[in-house]
Amino acid sequence: MQPLLELQNIEIAYDGEPKITNVSLTMKPGEILGIVGESGSGKSTLIKAAMGLLDASGSVNRGNIFYKGQNVLELGDEQLRTMRGPEMGMIFQNCGSALCPIRTIGDQLYETMEQHGYKDREAVKNRAESLFNKINLNDCERILSSYPFELSGGMNQRVGIVMAMILKPDLLLADEPTSALDVTVQAQVVREMMALRDEFGTGIAIVTHNIGVVSHMADQVAVMCRGRLVEYGKTRDVIDNPQDAYTRALIQAVPRIRRR
Repeated sequence: MQPLLELQNIEIAYDGEPKITNVSLTMKPGEILGIVGESGSGKSTLIKAAMGLLDASGSVNRGNIFYKGQNVLELGDEQLRTMRGPEMGMIFQNCGSALCPIRTIGDQLYETMEQHGYKDREAVKNRAESLFNKINLNDCERILSSYPFELSGGMNQRVGIVMAMILKPDLLLADEPTSALDVTVQAQVVREMMALRDEFGTGIAIVTHNIGVVSHMADQVAVMCRGRLVEYGKTRDVIDNPQDAYTRALIQAVPRIRRR
């Protein structure tokens, strides 16, 4: 089976200084990969590189990134724009910052869908409403007519999650998607992401600090530390029998409630 996403010996630099070195990862279609590590370890940079979303100071200096056998690093801007959405979706850590502040949520959603061939606004609205309801946003009309500044941070985060999921992408890249949400909504978002995988075979790479989320969701886990991949394997193997000292420290740092 051809990998859905494959990173081969990747080196990523910012302003010419390598920040990620010699990282290789492979995802199969329908697989969930958890990428964990402390802040600054390079987790988010990896998935941004896969989407071709590194900022101007960042560059992939070495290695290859293949999506369905196609080298993402060789694609032009127009090809990447066409791929983003129906092929590869992205949930940002702060979705609110990715929304245009002077356009309503509805206008932004409809424009995105129209760019990918969805002209029926009523059908788009119905699909959005279904997703909104599943993650506890129950006033679709008000949300679609609102500007981002009229919504709370948590609501904007959920709007961004819906916009990434509505096109049912084959690969969903999620950068700390639940960090701005309360625990109840976090659980709803995790359930809906897993339902997307179960229903459409979507592969998901999720960057998170939450070992509990990874333990619940992921088939494989990659542990990053200071730009290096220090451990990589099946989730249960890594969590139950970590081989690297950093992985053991990461797991031991998870708060536990002791019963009297």
